[in-house]
Amino acid sequence: MPSDVRVAAAREHHRAAATAREDERRHLGERNRLIRQLYAEGGWSYSRLATAVGCTPDLVAKIINPQER
Repeated sequence: MPSDVRVAAAREHHRAAATAREDERRHLGERNRLIRQLYAEGGWSYSRLATAVGCTPDLVAKIINPQER
């Protein structure tokens, strides 16, 4: 089988995509942990947290109460 630079490039992109998915999972998990922590400490509404974080109140609600959505 002849060596093809496209095979190596495809393999590298495949690996990079897997790493990106792992990074995304880690970042979202940490975001969710921090949002839950902030909300539990009090003084934050879903709307205020959403505005501060840069997401929607619906997402904050899903993070804080995943069983309700």
